[in-house]
Amino acid sequence: MTRFGIFGAAAVAALILAAGSSAQAKPVPDGGLTVSEVVAWLQGNGYKAEIKSLQSGEKYVDSAAEGVNFDIYMYDCKAERCASMQLVAGFNMTKPGLAGGATKINEWNTTKRYIKAYVDADNDPWAQYDVNLSPGESYEALDDDFKNVWISSLPDFKKFIGW
Repeated sequence: MTRFGIFGAAAVAALILAAGSSAQAKPVPDGGLTVSEVVAWLQGNGYKAEIKSLQSGEKYVDSAAEGVNFDIYMYDCKAERCASMQLVAGFNMTKPGLAGGATKINEWNTTKRYIKAYVDADNDPWAQYDVNLSPGESYEALDDDFKNVWISSLPDFKKFIGW
């Protein structure tokens, strides 16, 4: 085979391989997501999602999974498009609240990497997870963050707090 033939065949093979494996990830729009886009994404994945408003008028998403209600608050917003979001779940405990309180929650925070927790003034535990949406996030990575971090951690957190 001639020199051109070898290199030409290699180039064609590389292009075919690249084309076959180049299933591009669907990017999150520049600047992040809107509240409505978060609702559409959750519903598209089979989850309950509803837009609600705080007294201040700020919109957030109400959702649920694994028997836990949680909210999604949007941050770093320009107009309606937001570059990050925070998933938050609160757990009402019977009085006097979480056994061990802050000491127990600190145990969670020092042994778990992604989901951070705290106790409120009533000693009820809360879990939260922050997700960057921009720049460069994809829906595939967002799905992974949501399902393999947030959703998969909820049963562990419930067990940890005895809920």
